[in-house]
Order: sequence, then structure tokens, then C-alpha cells
Amino acid sequence: MDWLLAALLSLGAYLLGSIPAAYILVRRVRGVDIRRVGSRNVGALNTFQQVGLWGGLLVLLFDTGKGALAVLAPGWVGAPEWTVYSTGVLVALGHNWPVFLGFRGGKGAASILGVSLALLPVLTLIAAGVTLLIVLLLRNVIIGALVGFILLDALTVITHQGPGLIALCFFLTFLVTTTYLVSDRERMSAAIKARQWRALFYETHPAPEE
Repeated sequence: MDWLLAALLSLGAYLLGSIPAAYILVRRVRGVDIRRVGSRNVGALNTFQQVGLWGGLLVLLFDTGKGALAVLAPGWVGAPEWTVYSTGVLVALGHNWPVFLGFRGGKGAASILGVSLALLPVLTLIAAGVTLLIVLLLRNVIIGALVGFILLDALTVITHQGPGLIALCFFLTFLVTTTYLVSDRERMSAAIKARQWRALFYETHPAPEE
């Protein structure tokens, strides 16, 4: 029964992660598909760019909440402790490759933030504070997020967290980084060929697809 409960919670985490808050909000407010405008990313930053600060914050809160709920639910229903590792991964996979949007979603940063907030609140707040400072100073979300993820991973090792939590954090960092690199590979390749190194860390806004 433990395995069955864990499997159901993991499936639920994937479906929860698949709820595309950014797509729904932008579609209702502007009547457009967020995957065809701006950076084409189904996430809070692109929502902010399309509908404003209030929309970006709503999506950020919802996506963060998805991650937190996915790893808190196993404890609420008495599932095996290790279930949080599968639900933590699957909620991020659901966000990045949502079944409701043809497996084309976001990059997973907000949902992963929710996972880490629920499991490692103090370390996550420290990393988030550094991320926010970098974003304000450099006005670059990508660099800020990258430093934040790396710092959180380092803190899990320094503070001697359990091997399961350390592995989960490192894997989720790998997941969000790989998703970013794959989804933006054409833009990054063009920037490297043109030797425009700063462009590697700035999302461009391609014209909408016809």
C-alpha cells in the first residue's frame, strides 16, 4: 500500500505541476497564447512582460505553491518519507512538460522554489535573498536565479543535510539548467557565434509565430 500511495501522489504531483497558470492567465487577459509571445516561456517572468506585475506575481505564487504542495502532501497523508523526492521531481517535470499543453511548458524555477521552500525554508530564504539582490543590482533574472540555485546546493552540503535532500536539490538544479539551455539553444548559439557574451544571459523576445 505504501508504494501505491506513493505512486498516486507522484502522479498527482505531475498533474498538479501541469496546470499552466501562466498560459491560463495570459489567455484570459490578452486572448493570446503565451507560448507565442515574448520569450514564449510559460512562466511568471513572461507573464509579467505580457500583462504586468500583478499577473507575474499571481503566476509566481501559484507555481511556487504547486511545488510546496507536492512535497507537503505526502506527510499530510502518511506516505513514506521518500515520497517527497518523487513528488518534488515530478511536479517540476509537470511544469516543464505539462500534459495539458502538449508537453510544452516553462523552465520550472518557480515550482522548484516551492519545493525547496517547503523542505529547506531557511536555506531557501537565504539563497532567495541573494538572488533578489543580484536581480536588483544587475537587472538580470537569469544570473540571479543561477547564483541562487548554486548557492542553495552549496548550503545543503555545508549544513550537512541528508543525502536525499542534497541529491534532490542538485538534480532539480540540473533539471532547470538543462531545460533553460535546451529551450534557448538557438538564441545562445547565435550569441556565441556573434561573440555577444552578455546576450547569453538575457532572454530575447522573438516575433510571434504566424
